[in-house]
Amino acid sequence: MLFGRLYDALLEPLLHGWKSRVAEWIATDSPGLTLDICCGTGKQCRLLAKDNPVVGLDLNYALLRYAKRVAPEISFVCADAKHLPFKTNSFQNANISLALHDKPENIRTLMVDQVMRVLQKNGFLYIVDFEKAKSIKAKIGYSLIYIIELMAGYEHFSNGRDFVTSGGLSGFIERNKLFCMKNYTSGWGSSSITMNKTGGNNAGE
Repeated sequence: MLFGRLYDALLEPLLHGWKSRVAEWIATDSPGLTLDICCGTGKQCRLLAKDNPVVGLDLNYALLRYAKRVAPEISFVCADAKHLPFKTNSFQNANISLALHDKPENIRTLMVDQVMRVLQKNGFLYIVDFEKAKSIKAKIGYSLIYIIELMAGYEHFSNGRDFVTSGGLSGFIERNKLFCMKNYTSGWGSSSITMNKTGGNNAGE
C-alpha cells in the first residue's frame, strides 16, 4: 500500500491534467463501458467512473490492490495488456496513458491489436503519450521528461527514446494506420492525446 501511496503522491500531480481531459472527452464524445489499460493506482479509472462504467487492467498486482482499496466499486483485472482477457467487442472505449513509449515497438503494436479486438465496431481508443520535440519550447519541456525517464531504468529509457525519435505518438499512429478523430497537444509540444476510431481508414463506413 505504501508503494501505491508514493506513486500517487509523486506522479499523479504531473498527470492529473491529462487524465482529466481524457475523462472529459470520453464523457462528452463516446460515453460507455471503458477499459483503462496499464491503470496503475486507478486514478484515471476513478475520474472515468464519475460518468461511465470502467474496468482497470494492470500487470502490477501491488498497484491494483491499492487501486481496489481506494475504489472498491470499480472492477480491476490483473493481466497482461498483450493478451487481454476479454471477449471481442466488449468495450466502447479503451485508454492507454503513457504506457506505450516504455515498451519495444512490437509490444506496442501487439497492445493496440488487442485493444482493437476488444473494442466495439464503433469504439474509440484514447492514447496519451510523448511526441517528438520539434520546437525549442518542446525540447526544453522534453528535457524534464528525459530526466524522469532516465530514473525509470535503462530499458524504459531506451524504449522511450526509440518511441520519440521514431516520431512520438503521431508517428506511432501513422505506422499503425489508426484513424485519428481528435487531437490535443500540450502547450510545450512534448505530449499529445488522441482519440482514434476503430476500423482504420474505413472507420467512417
